[in-house]
Amino acid sequence: MGWYFLIALALVPFVFRADPVPGFRTDKDLSRNLDCERISGLEGAQRYPGIIPPPKPRGEFLERDVVDCKERLMRPGLRDDADEAILTTLQDQVAELTAAARSTRPDLDERTWLVEAHHTNADVSAKIAFAAKGALVQQGLAVSDRTPVLAVGDVDVLTRLAPLDAYGAACQRYVATGSIGHDDALLAIMILDPRETILHAGLCADGGWQWLR
Repeated sequence: MGWYFLIALALVPFVFRADPVPGFRTDKDLSRNLDCERISGLEGAQRYPGIIPPPKPRGEFLERDVVDCKERLMRPGLRDDADEAILTTLQDQVAELTAAARSTRPDLDERTWLVEAHHTNADVSAKIAFAAKGALVQQGLAVSDRTPVLAVGDVDVLTRLAPLDAYGAACQRYVATGSIGHDDALLAIMILDPRETILHAGLCADGGWQWLR
């Protein structure tokens, strides 16, 4: 079996080929700070067109796989374990949630999508929202950076409600106050328990709230 090795360095807009195992071309510190996954040669060619050649139509003598590695933005131990777990699986989780939103309400495809993320860590919230917007854009949807807002009185009332009730009530207030228009749809992503690492999400449109997970 043949292998392609790729390492995508954080904040560097190119990919280079290198074996992620510590050795002559990859030092131990870099290797320890990589998250790697093995994917098929076809998926590798789709992710990195022009870098990984697609499989030949009639097959090859060797079956080639790809080891796709990405450098962590922060080395292990600097971030809370729960936050690290969320961010490690963030792309897969937001892809699943945005796909669920679209399949649940295909009638909203022509609307402008807003995203809000609720997490106890503001930096993590920002990363979740950014990833979700990117996932929606990849699905061909119109996405806005606008964030719906509520009056102070509304916030005071909502904070007194249980989380499972507060999001639906907030959706109604967003629409009633014009913060979300009839041409908008809101995807809200949150954690419901600070001890969990699975993201939940709900969809707000026309004043109606629907849980996706």
